Amino acid sequence: MNFTARLTQTSLLGLMLFASNPAATFALGQSNTSTAPTASRTQSPIETIQIAHVSTPQKQVRDFCVRKRQTLANYFETSNFRIYLCYNHAHQLYYYGVKKSNGSTIALRARTEEGTGYVAKNGAYDYIVTGASLSIYNKGKRILEQRVIRSL
Repeated sequence: MNFTARLTQTSLLGLMLFASNPAATFALGQSNTSTAPTASRTQSPIETIQIAHVSTPQKQVRDFCVRKRQTLANYFETSNFRIYLCYNHAHQLYYYGVKKSNGSTIALRARTEEGTGYVAKNGAYDYIVTGASLSIYNKGKRILEQRVIRSL
């Protein structure tokens, strides 16, 4: 998210505070700072500062559920997938599996099972994710297992 902050030349303290933030990036553009009066000039001189919002991975994960008007329950990542678990307003759990290679997404109702982890069903397919791995089963036969490399 980018936003523009406008500062008068006299608010150098604000500029110094922004400059002390190492995560912010600045693109400075100066207006005409001539002090000679002109008939067409009605605004005071200003500097425009573009500040690039730096997002953390945790915020990006939370934002996935927020865009769906849901609340983040958990997140897991494997070498090929990102798995978001989000609660809707009725406190129903949803499993969102996102394939890293092409962004395709599967959205399924999910549940937690003590000792198993998070479980989502899609017909004959079962998706089970724990802090250690993602496993996908077809009619009870495991067809994929990947180690979790990152989680919240």
